[in-house]
Amino acid sequence: MDAAQTLKSHQLRVTKIRLAILDALSQREAAQPYSALQQSLGEFDRTTLYRTLLALIEKGLIHKALEENGEIYYALCATCTTHEHRHDHVHFRCTTCGEVTCVHLSEDLKIALPNLHIQELDITAKGTCERCLN
Repeated sequence: MDAAQTLKSHQLRVTKIRLAILDALSQREAAQPYSALQQSLGEFDRTTLYRTLLALIEKGLIHKALEENGEIYYALCATCTTHEHRHDHVHFRCTTCGEVTCVHLSEDLKIALPNLHIQELDITAKGTCERCLN
């Protein structure tokens, strides 16, 4: 499904900025920091970019992969919907190259905390990616 069809299937109007964001995020496997999106999508003002990112998050098309040092990293969602962000994966940040990736697991994460109901679980792992190890 192309970006325009994806937007329509999530009840969003097809706009130039929405297409540009989805295109930018689909260009690489790694999550993109807000500053890089802002730079590459410089034709759009900061407020429009930020509001559009929020709308895409709300509709389950993208998610915040990591928030660190005042920078937010965004990635495409694979299994999310308007009603639920479901991220059964780990966000991995390489301490050498700085890339943030979503690492999908072969088994479901199961964590139970006594007397608590978990609504959302965000796991970030840090280390060296395979590319930097070689």
